[in-house]
Amino acid sequence: MKQIISSSNISDYKPFSILVTGATGFIGSRLILSLVSSGYTVKGLSRKQFPDNDKVKYVKADVFNFDELKNAMSGIDTAFYLLHSMEGDKGDWQEFAAREKIQAQNFLKAATESGVKRIIYLGGLVNDRLGLSPHMRSRKEVGEILASGNIPVTEFRTSIIIGAKGGSYAMLRYLVERLSVMVCPSWVKSLAQPIAVDDVVSYLVESLSKPETMGKIFEIGGPDKMTYEELMRVYSAYLNKNLFVIQIPFLTTRISSYWVDLITPVKASLARPLIGSLVHDTVVTDDSITKIIPMHLKSVRDAIDIATKEMKSNPPQMEQREEKTGFKINQKLIQVSLFALAVIGSSYYWLDDELMSMSLYG
Repeated sequence: MKQIISSSNISDYKPFSILVTGATGFIGSRLILSLVSSGYTVKGLSRKQFPDNDKVKYVKADVFNFDELKNAMSGIDTAFYLLHSMEGDKGDWQEFAAREKIQAQNFLKAATESGVKRIIYLGGLVNDRLGLSPHMRSRKEVGEILASGNIPVTEFRTSIIIGAKGGSYAMLRYLVERLSVMVCPSWVKSLAQPIAVDDVVSYLVESLSKPETMGKIFEIGGPDKMTYEELMRVYSAYLNKNLFVIQIPFLTTRISSYWVDLITPVKASLARPLIGSLVHDTVVTDDSITKIIPMHLKSVRDAIDIATKEMKSNPPQMEQREEKTGFKINQKLIQVSLFALAVIGSSYYWLDDELMSMSLYG
């Protein structure tokens, strides 16, 4: 039977007994700042060593190294699981699910042996009635692995997160800013419930003082429901820019990811899982968390405004990547080339996917 602790205030936590994985990542770095400003002391886990301060101690550990991970969890009561493994070269994207499974298994085992009393996990909003994309299926399986032990898990499932340094926001911003005419597949019509990154972090922090959230799954999203196309149009309107969308239903996620890789600094190894997760609607069907943690959620436009201003004042690292040579030529030529690539290439990749499916299931 899983043990339920009843910590409800900061004084119930021993110094540095809260662990934040992915401490320097998109969510982790913000979570640490919010926890510290709320009065907590935190241990941050990262693959690189960083200097400590009075409120944060950093520990270097590779999640694939069990001994390092177990040492990092010494003295931890609550651990935030914010890890993913969507990185590497274009050809590595198919391996991310296997890596995420190993990470979650190692994490649960190390947490159990170290006496961790609670895990808080940020996953993805899924529709269990539909066939899930590899990305969303992996997010769901990670939650199931973490919850399979004796440690109570609070799982937050979220739709698109809007915030500077976020991959989804980067795709949105670069596509809209760099293209006036956009060739899109059918997933642009999928319904989403985008949420500001600061609101996601607030849910994570507030759950620490809500023992009733332990051992449960919660869906979180912003106040606005819209398709990805509508989301792009909201951002284009924010920029006072016209946007024309040409939809090609048979455009595959593979060629879409290569397109995003060409247009933006977001790597195809990250873009393809993200795009795959947009194939189905990601909207909240159970808003029970709003009764436990009531918040005034930011609108999509407000979230975009905050993220854009933050990006300008503190550009994300991907902003520093050297632009591809394609952007140094005429913009119209790029758009014509992309359109031709979409029309001609779609058939090739569709056929390639069909042949792969036949080889796997035939």
